[in-house]
Amino acid sequence: MITRFGILNTTIDPDADVFNRATERGFYGIPFPGVYVVDGDGQVTEKFFHRHYATRTSAGTIRDSAIGRILARHEAPAAELGDEHVEVSVFLADEALKFEYASTLYVRFEVADGYHIYADPLPEGFIASTAAVAATRGVRTGEPVYPATAEREFPELGVTLNVYEGVTDVAIPVALGAEILNWPIQDKPTEIEIPVNVVYQACSETVCYVPKQETVVLKAPIEPLVMPGR
Repeated sequence: MITRFGILNTTIDPDADVFNRATERGFYGIPFPGVYVVDGDGQVTEKFFHRHYATRTSAGTIRDSAIGRILARHEAPAAELGDEHVEVSVFLADEALKFEYASTLYVRFEVADGYHIYADPLPEGFIASTAAVAATRGVRTGEPVYPATAEREFPELGVTLNVYEGVTDVAIPVALGAEILNWPIQDKPTEIEIPVNVVYQACSETVCYVPKQETVVLKAPIEPLVMPGR
């Protein structure tokens, strides 16, 4: 079945000494780890696969992608800041981070009615809205995924610019890496602080406010399974 699906893990040596625990004992023949999503007719609509046999995609990430929208559940960790023009919230797709499970950290910009924030690409002199996870010990991140923008004409400026209006979600892949397993037992945390740097500038049709560069710190719980020996 694994061969027929074309997911045989070809990175494992089939001639490895199966009696030597230092090699890939008993691992040959396993598939690449992954999940297929099927619709009501049994047709595959999405798939989530990884190269390493120990890596998985989190349930929350699969759920949000499969249904085509983000479910910001109350039990998921979150942090927020902002003002009357733009509110910024940061939250996880899952209730906690789990070792080698690829989750998603969402950065949500909620722009008040009558206002917008800018998005790349932009001419020189305009401030694009960005979100990025700061380097965090034990946390591995991927490139932020930005949603599609809307084009707005600004006749008084003589330009057409990319903007975000309403609710905009930036998705950043995050996972706990192997580094955390090497921490001394006493240093293994039950939660981890993830700083997220955001940049944006709120504008109305006539006024642009001072650009904001803020850091939101998300306190993400860690699944106990990541802490062997406790």
